[in-house]
Amino acid sequence: MQLLRLLAVFLAVVPVLAQTPEVDAVLDKAGDYVFDYERTFVGVVAEETYRQEVKGRVSIDARGFATEARALRRDLRSDMLLVRASAGDRWMQFRDVFEVDGKPVRDRAERLAKLFLRPSASGQKQVEDITAESARYNIGGVNRNVNLPVLALTVLETPNRAWFSFTGGRKSGGTFELEYQEERSGTLIRTTGDQAMPARGRFIIDLATGRVLSSEMIAQSRALRAQIDVTYAFEPAMGLFVPREMREKYTLKDGTAIEGKASYAKFRRYQVTVDEKVK
Repeated sequence: MQLLRLLAVFLAVVPVLAQTPEVDAVLDKAGDYVFDYERTFVGVVAEETYRQEVKGRVSIDARGFATEARALRRDLRSDMLLVRASAGDRWMQFRDVFEVDGKPVRDRAERLAKLFLRPSASGQKQVEDITAESARYNIGGVNRNVNLPVLALTVLETPNRAWFSFTGGRKSGGTFELEYQEERSGTLIRTTGDQAMPARGRFIIDLATGRVLSSEMIAQSRALRAQIDVTYAFEPAMGLFVPREMREKYTLKDGTAIEGKASYAKFRRYQVTVDEKVK
């Protein structure tokens, strides 16, 4: 099974690649927006409706005919909580699945109590438990914890800009298309055997406010390609733009593809504290 994991963002002083003044101005505005957004969005929980599908590789049978492995599908309904680790360097996701393929999850209350009411003595162990539990019902050959709708925003955080090169231009409707490419060896996303998966993609940004309207993140190694696309929309109940839909696709070297589509509704606030202390 391929392992796709999110690493902490390590900060360092590195030369900033030359960019146009317009791109720098957009990055400054977007960075300010993300700085405020991350503090406003922490502790927000949403109901997630999530369909995952696994499409098998095409092979040739003994008669010479093309055959495709049987497809798998899973429908999940969850409460999804996004919190910021206490060190402030990464997002954490807790996907509290309460329904799988139309059937309720029986041990939901026990799981919540174990993770949040009886936390581990080790903060790092609790982080690992939450991460594992959130991926409990994923299907397919990629064990992943990067399917976070807000993950791409990390690229726009001011301390992390030095790790990326940026280009872009104005689009219609007062927006700016900002493209990025990760330029470091210790990449944000890594896979089995600690293989680097440099991230690239684009944002659509509102020029007037720096608000992120959509994001695309692509990470690729020799054996795996991952893509996560997110669109944002205004949520009156929260008074801010929130992730409305996430689409993801993981393509393995053998031709197997895992696709997911998640939509988000019923946003509200939920108070959870995760104390992460790593010795």
